[in-house]
Amino acid sequence: MEIVKLDPSKKKPAVDVLCAAFFDYPEFDFYFPDPGKRKQCLPWYLGKVMNTALRYGEVYTTQEISGVAFILPPGHTRISQWEYVLCGFLPAPFVLGRQNFIRSQAAEEFIGDMHEKIMDGCPHYYLWGLAVDPARKRKGIGTALLGPILAKADAEKKPIYLETHDEKNVAYYQRSGFYLAMTSRIPKFDIPVWCMVREPG
Repeated sequence: MEIVKLDPSKKKPAVDVLCAAFFDYPEFDFYFPDPGKRKQCLPWYLGKVMNTALRYGEVYTTQEISGVAFILPPGHTRISQWEYVLCGFLPAPFVLGRQNFIRSQAAEEFIGDMHEKIMDGCPHYYLWGLAVDPARKRKGIGTALLGPILAKADAEKKPIYLETHDEKNVAYYQRSGFYLAMTSRIPKFDIPVWCMVREPG
């Protein structure tokens, strides 16, 4: 299975994969509690995430865009508010709604602070997202997408950090050499988060 860098002109099918894979993901269930609004707004939101990943990181996919993985590089693993604005997030309070936007920002700040606490200034890659088309699961696509990312980090002797809000993902990443660094819950909202790290092989 050939893994390639995503051509920005093919962003839409990549975002479609993200939307299908993450529609019931706890984070987006929290950001968009109403399923109808989530269906309407998630393509916009994940489109801006993809803009950000393409601009500041690297995005990997398959030839047929059946999965997507994106990372942020050492030294730039936390996106600033201004950088988010540059990537199209300025209307976010209107798209999410004021209350949901405030909730999302509080959650993002907590997750970002926890990320920095765990890595403690150590240069590392941030596996920001990994998604496979639900219709193509269990075909080794996720493992293939991780391949060049793990190889890149190993060659540079850099760890990789990720967090997930779905406990089922913990065992999946452990099979690729990640260990569970911390488990916590986002204050006020009681949303669980599992933080994982992979040391260079």
